[in-house]
Amino acid sequence: MAFLRDLPLSALRALAAAARTGSLTRAADELGVTPGAVGHQLRQLEDRLGVKLVRREGNGIALTRIAEAALPDIDRGFDALASGLRRLRFERRADTFTIAADPSFASLWLAPRLGNVRAALGRLDVRIVVSIALDSMLEEGIDLAISYRNSTARDLASADLFTERVVPACAPALIRNRTDQDSAEVLSRLPLLHIDQTMGDDVYPTWANWFAAAGRLRKNIDHGPRFPLTVLAAQASLSGMGALLASELMLKEHFRDGQLVEIARVIPALTIKRRLVWPVDGPKARRAAVVAAALAAVAKAEPDDPRPIGS
Repeated sequence: MAFLRDLPLSALRALAAAARTGSLTRAADELGVTPGAVGHQLRQLEDRLGVKLVRREGNGIALTRIAEAALPDIDRGFDALASGLRRLRFERRADTFTIAADPSFASLWLAPRLGNVRAALGRLDVRIVVSIALDSMLEEGIDLAISYRNSTARDLASADLFTERVVPACAPALIRNRTDQDSAEVLSRLPLLHIDQTMGDDVYPTWANWFAAAGRLRKNIDHGPRFPLTVLAAQASLSGMGALLASELMLKEHFRDGQLVEIARVIPALTIKRRLVWPVDGPKARRAAVVAAALAAVAKAEPDDPRPIGS
């Protein structure tokens, strides 16, 4: 057991990656390190064990006979470790229902409505985390995700939440005394703010999408400050930094208070669907379906929010 106190996991990962890829460079890419670091890990492991593990073969590397014999046990060990970590994660969250959503949506829409779905959650405590990639929901212990993605994966179930208008907006001071604020021309010279969407949601409209839909061209369309969250971009827009393109739902309070105004209204607004997604075979799949239905019902019952899909 003394050997286990100092188990060289990083070096063993390097050996497994080198075996899979047959290349120090590709192994380094897989592990997110440099080829020199992979080589150093392998040499340290060889020195520790007193055996040769890899040899040069053409432009790549190959395992020695002794390393090939040990590799299946090493791979099974990593699989067992991953399984144990998943078990620890799921056990820790046995009494928790975890929802993944982008922080702007979670703070402005989801969190204030959790009380309305308390019955659907049963005795589970809700936990909200930031957006994750949908294909890693099980691995990350996510019971329900709220995403723009129209997922077609067989192991994921989904339901529509609502559609959202995605509109251009700015602070009133930026367009004061302008008579073209409802036309596309108003955006020909205004500075543009950009939102980098999370959760792999590359379906979220960008300024390039908006100008294409408007049939307009603009130079340097990708220039301007970038923000990871809608709420941050909205704060920058409130200060007069520029116009942003964002979900009307996320800007609703600012519109209501007159702090921001929708502009270029003659151009039909872009729309996007927000969806509820959950693993079909997840540990709380049935509960997720119930919670998803409850959230969809809450959205449909609110006339002030974006029109629910299908209504």
